[in-house]
Amino acid sequence: MRIAYFSDTFLPNINGVVTSICNSAKMLATRGHKIMIFTRRPKDSSAPELGRDIDMVYFPRMGVELYPDFDFAIPRVFKMFFALCRFRPEIIHIHTPGPLGVIAIIFGKILRIPIVNTYHTTLPDILVHIPIPNIEKNRVAKHATWTYTRRYYGRSSAVIAPSESTKKELEGQRLRNIVVISNGVDVGEFKHSPIPHKEFHVLHVGRISYEKSIDVVLNAFKLFSEKHKAKLKIVGFGPELGVLKKLAADLKIDAEFTGKISAEELLKAYNSADVFITASTMETEGLVVLEAMACGVPVVGVNARAVPRIVKPGENGFIAEPGDAQGLADCMSKVFTHGKAKFSADARRTAEEHSLDKSIDKIEKLYSDLAARRKLSI
Repeated sequence: MRIAYFSDTFLPNINGVVTSICNSAKMLATRGHKIMIFTRRPKDSSAPELGRDIDMVYFPRMGVELYPDFDFAIPRVFKMFFALCRFRPEIIHIHTPGPLGVIAIIFGKILRIPIVNTYHTTLPDILVHIPIPNIEKNRVAKHATWTYTRRYYGRSSAVIAPSESTKKELEGQRLRNIVVISNGVDVGEFKHSPIPHKEFHVLHVGRISYEKSIDVVLNAFKLFSEKHKAKLKIVGFGPELGVLKKLAADLKIDAEFTGKISAEELLKAYNSADVFITASTMETEGLVVLEAMACGVPVVGVNARAVPRIVKPGENGFIAEPGDAQGLADCMSKVFTHGKAKFSADARRTAEEHSLDKSIDKIEKLYSDLAARRKLSI
């Protein structure tokens, strides 16, 4: 099967959307499918090598001043149309709701190609974190964003929600044709191989940006480290890195900010961790949560969106309320008291339930069903 992927964000940027695209494209290619990825040109001259049967089509990039390190692709409509006609995809799969996705939907309708959209990000919530005074209070802006979401995703043949909580939220916005399919974690790559160490290690992995609430993580670790000797490692890069480094210095906590690291270093970081922590309230699934669990690491998260569907208190981690630094500190203390080993087996089992293999099985079936339906309608 020939599948066209569309995404405004891609390598060398590293985030949940990019990881999901790369994982899916590589596994689909190994199963005999041909993939063409339409995206924005990278800032440097780097060209990712994803393997055989995966081709790239690049478009000019446009930066977003209010959301650094995220770029939109500027669709060259003729280039896109001719590339689609030459490739003759049986499925169009869109991963970001920007200009590239809008044009892809238009061409998909013209060429009568089934359109799949994955809902990776809750757009209205990003308004809260964009640094414009009082925008979070602007009900008109939030209403407009949900209106765009309904109209954009409503033109899809199917919408993939990475979790049941995301599906319910979208159905609450009167969207239909929603299928729950986890982004999937490569449980073959992310393995439980604990690395011995003396201190208690706390880990956070993700984009260093406003919406991840990493300031809450730092404050929670401050409270936790007042009672327990521990070290915090923050893996990732983003616009808030400087601000959070200053906050960590002001709090006088033992925190290491690694910036971007290699895949090998990331795997080592997971297996060195005693607990993984996230305070994000925006996760439609939380791929880093699943990666940590695949490595047998218990997770401390907050009671928002998809995280409490994955984290089961007392089994593979613990849950606090959003924004509750003391609650997160107490959850880390529970892991400290019981020890990582008590939770590792359940954490690994949870990750295996969301394995990449199982997700690709479901995606292949969805693609096949939509392609078959198209043939019947022609």
